[in-house]
Amino acid sequence: MKKNAAMVLGLMLTVTLTACGGGAASQGGNESASNPPKAETKSEVKTIKIGHGASESYHMHRAWLNFKETLESAGNFAVEIYPSSQFGNDAEMIENVQTGDLTMATPPSSFLTDQAPEMALIELPYVFPSRDAAVDTLKGEWGQKQLAELNDDGLYGLGYLENGLRHLTNSKLPVRKPEDLSGLKLRTMQVPAHVYLWNDLGASAEGAPFAELYNNLSTGRFDGQENPIAHIYAQRFYEVQSYLTLTGHVYTGYVPVMNMDFWSGLSGEEQQQVQEAFNQAFEYQLQLIAEEESKQLEEIAGHAQFKTEIIELTDAEKQAFIEAAQPTLDHYREELGAEAFDAFKQAIETAGK
Repeated sequence: MKKNAAMVLGLMLTVTLTACGGGAASQGGNESASNPPKAETKSEVKTIKIGHGASESYHMHRAWLNFKETLESAGNFAVEIYPSSQFGNDAEMIENVQTGDLTMATPPSSFLTDQAPEMALIELPYVFPSRDAAVDTLKGEWGQKQLAELNDDGLYGLGYLENGLRHLTNSKLPVRKPEDLSGLKLRTMQVPAHVYLWNDLGASAEGAPFAELYNNLSTGRFDGQENPIAHIYAQRFYEVQSYLTLTGHVYTGYVPVMNMDFWSGLSGEEQQQVQEAFNQAFEYQLQLIAEEESKQLEEIAGHAQFKTEIIELTDAEKQAFIEAAQPTLDHYREELGAEAFDAFKQAIETAGK
């Protein structure tokens, strides 16, 4: 009886194991249950989260869309773009990149002067003779040296994007000469050189957040502001500003910065894919600006409801602004050092040659 009971128990155990665990043998051919077949592994998709402060219609945002399309089709990446300061202002987004909460931010160069002090030279008034000279200088040895300065602070600079030449708008009078600025309440970027310039020219200038600017103009907190044409158009500042003077006083560029640990964790091939996608996006942005800026000016001037007068300065009028800005240049040459300032000017003169 003990022998029969043992046989029955053994039979029952065999049936139980076949029902519960025999799937591996029946589904996996010669593989045993303890060594199931290995699933084919895929490379982990790397997510790049990009923050910036501009609207979705702005050319810089559309450049990032181009970057996203190119990189996602070429590499194992997913790109998420967060416009309109969803991750905070530019200073906060830089911190978010350093902590890894954001992969990338797109601040103006003037927000990176703590990490690369000479970047303050980029946004000095009338320091570049032309837009092309600015682009060539930043693409060249001087601009690349500034990007390398960021590495010690956990940031990798992919290059530069364009914000553009800044122009003046106001609700009070047509500005044609520096003397017309007397008493005007102007909003500038929160950049000391900008505030210094306009106050030196007789205005009452104050740095204030970009996100609040339309409301501050409509309520009269500020009489005017200064920004590139594309921002004036995209943010509809012409609705609350009667005059637009094409001063072209400052060239501003964005510096896309990536979390250094993220960049270092990419393979050489992946780094190349990211860099090439960015380079293409920059060229695409420059193309957009060249195609759209004159059309945007026409639309602003010809708007049926909002009548904004476009003021084009004569060469003599423009020269008066250039000469009036010279004390600002002298001030920053002394503050940042004659050697650094003169080297920057030399880089501008030789750019593109």
